[in-house]
Amino acid sequence: MAKFFYTLYQTLQRRKFVFSIILVVVFGILIWMASTLKFDEDISKLIPTNSENEHLQKVLKTAEFADKIIVNIEKAQNGSTDDLTDYATRFLDSLSKNSNLYVKDIQGKIEDETIFETLDFVYYNVPLFLKETDYQSISDKLYPDSIAKITENNYKTLISPSGIVAKKTIVKDPLGISLMAIKHLQELGISDDFTLKDGFLISKDEQHVLLFITPAYSSNNTSQNAIFSEQLYQLQENLNAVFTDKVKSSYFGGTLIAVANAQQIKSDIQVTVTIAMVLLMVVFIVFYRKLTIPIILFIPTLFGGLLAIAILSIIRSEISVISLGIGAVLLGVTLDYSLHILTHIRNNETVEELFDGVSKPILMSSLTTALAFLCLLFVDSQALQDLGIFAAISVVGASIFALIFIPQVYKSTTTPTSRTSHLDKLASYEFHKNKIFIGTVAALLILSAFTYQRVVFNKDISNLNFQPERLKSAEATLDKLINISSKSLYVIAFGNEEQMVLETNDQIFNKLQELEKDHDVLGYNSVGALVTSDKKQQADIERWNSFWTPEIKAQTQSRLVENGSEFGFKPTTFQEFYELLDQEFQPLTIQDFKKIDVIPIDDFIAMDGDFMTISSVVNVAEAKIQKVKNAFKNSDNTLIIDRQAINETLLGHLKNDFNTLLGYCLIAVVLLLLLFYRNLKLTLVTVIPIIITWFVTIGIMGLFHLEFNIFNIIISTFIFGLGVDYSIFMTNGMRSGVSSMTTHKTSIILSVLTTILGVGVLIFAKHPALNSLATISIIGILSAMFITFTIQPILYVLLISRSSPADASGKS
Repeated sequence: MAKFFYTLYQTLQRRKFVFSIILVVVFGILIWMASTLKFDEDISKLIPTNSENEHLQKVLKTAEFADKIIVNIEKAQNGSTDDLTDYATRFLDSLSKNSNLYVKDIQGKIEDETIFETLDFVYYNVPLFLKETDYQSISDKLYPDSIAKITENNYKTLISPSGIVAKKTIVKDPLGISLMAIKHLQELGISDDFTLKDGFLISKDEQHVLLFITPAYSSNNTSQNAIFSEQLYQLQENLNAVFTDKVKSSYFGGTLIAVANAQQIKSDIQVTVTIAMVLLMVVFIVFYRKLTIPIILFIPTLFGGLLAIAILSIIRSEISVISLGIGAVLLGVTLDYSLHILTHIRNNETVEELFDGVSKPILMSSLTTALAFLCLLFVDSQALQDLGIFAAISVVGASIFALIFIPQVYKSTTTPTSRTSHLDKLASYEFHKNKIFIGTVAALLILSAFTYQRVVFNKDISNLNFQPERLKSAEATLDKLINISSKSLYVIAFGNEEQMVLETNDQIFNKLQELEKDHDVLGYNSVGALVTSDKKQQADIERWNSFWTPEIKAQTQSRLVENGSEFGFKPTTFQEFYELLDQEFQPLTIQDFKKIDVIPIDDFIAMDGDFMTISSVVNVAEAKIQKVKNAFKNSDNTLIIDRQAINETLLGHLKNDFNTLLGYCLIAVVLLLLLFYRNLKLTLVTVIPIIITWFVTIGIMGLFHLEFNIFNIIISTFIFGLGVDYSIFMTNGMRSGVSSMTTHKTSIILSVLTTILGVGVLIFAKHPALNSLATISIIGILSAMFITFTIQPILYVLLISRSSPADASGKS
């Protein structure tokens, strides 16, 4: 292998111009291919999917979990109710004018014409909205004395200065039957603590107006929602300034939390990476004494990343931006290969000596690391599979490119006497002969035996969210107002046949009514109060027809005409009502129900091809969750979605997958090392420090009560890969002699330094996910270096040098 790279080096040295042209063309092609790849921002792609939860994932994908932004407009010290509604009106007007592209729907403001349309819809389809108990109330109203009293009250209303809605309703519906029906629509989720005033949803104490914004873009589309978020907060600032000491507003919603997270991550990375890059530039320039060194160092890494994205663009139509972002962090491992080559050149080795010394360990290291990353293909998560492919291609591509590119462009400017630095002195130190270091490793091993079991996997992904103070404050206020933090369960009817799904939802709605009556749920929001199956609608119509017999209709009309004449009503005053009683009603379709603009049916009903879901949101006290779940446990085509519990379950599978994954990684590395070394003892010398590193890392985490989560557990693959690299280079260095081992240790120290500066600097990040990622990285990488330098030479002496001089010299 060394001979191949040396021959290629000599060939390219004679054709430098052609080499330059080829480089430009290759990079151009890779950049073009990479630009064709589409990115998916959905963080849920990290969650594993398999045959067991495929059905669940399909429902989750189809069901509409609308992440609304709740706008709480609150009366201040000197404010009035008119100020509240004025603020809300200005807010809506400005939103309509400036942010229309980012708003799909707004609830909380009902126009007069919408109220009339809703009343008319219920009136002309009244049998569909009446319950069994309503017919007893209607029956009580049909007695002669009851009709007489009702007619008198209607007359007083008509001559009083009451609203036009009341007058119009009386003429069409003198018995108020449609008003009975419309009250049942409150079961769609309108709280008893709120009422409509001037078209707004206002609290009964008239201190709050609530508006609910459905963003045009999903919460995963943080780029578009960031613009909308900025517009919202600017509008809030402007209006709060106008209504100083009268009215103020606050916002809360998953979309805003997602934007805040994305912005904080971006800010943290920009600050920390800038600091890290400056420090790295200084370290590299001072150590290698060449200004162009950072460019030379990073070009192989850039090539590896572009190559990976280009190949992914061929095998994938889109890639998770989450996996790509994590992959970019993992690219730090590819710097090792450049560092090893540069350090050997710096030590004034000839090019031939360079390839003899580094080509085999670099290729071994990149292949074992790539194999470790490819084990991610065994995890049932497309994002993690993409990450595995991206990282594997990157490390192999970067290693081969570094072996070709760096010897062509870098020539050492140091002399043997000028190249000694503090890093060289540290690398030449014999850690394995220091009893304190050996004792420290032994103590860490003993301690880890007691603490490793303390490490748990935090399955609550919400703990990894960054939430600014203004969102925390808004959430606390809303919690007092509408109990927003109460546990929400989603009861979902699903299937491929519309009527079957609607019938299932009818059963769900009936069960929810029973649970609320028994105080097992705090409340629920269900479209079952409005949209029902043809079967139920037909039963409702038949019940109406059986109640309004020809005799009852004639008797009712006669009594209304008779009593109305006493107050000057014409016999035809209530003619529209008489026609309603004679109307032949028909079941309505879902499209018919969607004509009611005041109720967002699309928030409940979703379609994906032939697959249909109808969702009901149920607010439950923590103590009653299991009882509610059990109530629907045996219901066909019904799924209870506890989003937190599901995430915890699926992420629990991810933890189990990673436990299995580490086993696969270890087996793959052992087999590959056996293939390369063809010597069991050399393989053991290389593998044992990797195992010890992992055990000690977990033990230190347990000691400080650090937890694994969905983000930092992925970094464990990175730590494992670096541990493999360090062990391989140490083994090859020891086989080549003391001088070569010192050079290898120097490049390992540089790798540790660059990784801690590149990834570990994220420990200063405010975002909890980035912070935890950095903490695990620092512990793992420092453990890997310390154990490799201390334990591996001892193992080499025990297993190789003493037992077989031939092995020690590099022969097997």
